[in-house]
Amino acid sequence: MTRKLVDILYVTLGSFITAIGFNTMFVHNNIASGGMVGISVVIKELIGISPSLFLMVSNIPLLLLCYFFLGKQTFVKTLYGSWIYPIAIRFTSFLPTLTHNQLLAAIFGGIIVGIGLGMVFWGNSSTGGTGILTQILHKHSPLTLGVAMTIVDGISVLMGFISLTADDVMYSTIGLLVIGYVISVMENGFDTSKNIMIISKEYLTIKDYITKVMDRGVTKIPIRGGYTTSDKVMLMAIVSTYELPSLQEKILEIDDTAFLVVMPAAQVMGRGFSLTKQYKREDEDILLPM
Repeated sequence: MTRKLVDILYVTLGSFITAIGFNTMFVHNNIASGGMVGISVVIKELIGISPSLFLMVSNIPLLLLCYFFLGKQTFVKTLYGSWIYPIAIRFTSFLPTLTHNQLLAAIFGGIIVGIGLGMVFWGNSSTGGTGILTQILHKHSPLTLGVAMTIVDGISVLMGFISLTADDVMYSTIGLLVIGYVISVMENGFDTSKNIMIISKEYLTIKDYITKVMDRGVTKIPIRGGYTTSDKVMLMAIVSTYELPSLQEKILEIDDTAFLVVMPAAQVMGRGFSLTKQYKREDEDILLPM
């Protein structure tokens, strides 16, 4: 199966899952959880236009902006997602509302929609809408993608005050946060990892513990102290979150003056993490990447 076909399957399935979450949880509970979908809830309350029709019409000028400001390649990738998503909403509009409790709708609707959008992103696409505006704002301003998305979706949620109650808007904010969290989990996975950097005079002992006892890879990086100007070796290793406390304890047991820096590591792939370890250490002094 070609990668292009896999992408199309991800986008199609993700769009329908997102549409199911929207129609069974959001639309009849007045939850406008950001983006053009959120605005469509407001428009439905104001003038009665169906969300699927609004999304189809509103995507036309946004796709034109995408073509002129983001280029042909991005336009082509976005075109299918922005076309199939309104159709998915239309085809799933007959589904019943699963709950009329707004808090439950915001949480579980956010989970369903987040899973769907995560699959769309796996397919290297988007559902169009304000995602296009976010990309344009990010590309043509110093704002990061996250800040740009927060601004655009925040404005969308605040527009809810036009026709929705304050409670509706607050529940919409909960839904938006849940969607963002689920997308992040789908992108980075549940098993978060940590990048630990170690500077110690006992680096060889620490290296042996990590490679032999923990069975993790280590990278040795030559460095020079800024204050002492002396040459040193820094160790860098990726470990899972649950392995970190025991490693920190062991390092300080070996050298209580060791200097440690721990940072989150996202999307760790390779041997020992996303791949099964199928190698043999032939030379004790060789540090294999993981």
